[in-house]
Amino acid sequence: MPTTPTPDDAHVQHQWILTHPDTDRDDVHIELWTDDYTVRVTGGDGEDSEEGRPAVEALLTKYQSAGYRVAHDYPVNDPAPEPENTPEPELAEPDGRPDACPECGSPVEYEPTYTHPDTWGEGPAWLCTGCRWGRWITA
Repeated sequence: MPTTPTPDDAHVQHQWILTHPDTDRDDVHIELWTDDYTVRVTGGDGEDSEEGRPAVEALLTKYQSAGYRVAHDYPVNDPAPEPENTPEPELAEPDGRPDACPECGSPVEYEPTYTHPDTWGEGPAWLCTGCRWGRWITA
């Protein structure tokens, strides 16, 4: 019967438990980790893999052809998100925009990654569209 995930299985995405009718054979546990490519096998031949779901499918086929059956098959945790598919959060303009530049009266714009030319400091700032006066935004 599937068990409730414990802190020890936070890295496991899906688990398969295979049994054999010959009671002399141990169960085989196959785990697909949340990174979506690490596969760990406990029991059987213990053949771990870094090939993800294709490796799981090959292992299931191998053990089922050797007489094992899938006794339990259940998700444990959601897979980890792909870093390249996770967009960077947008750098939203904060409240407090000055009405105009205090030096020349021109409009100002928000720059989330402004690098000050004199101090080499970097961070969000309001910049004048005319004279480029800058006011750092403090958190």
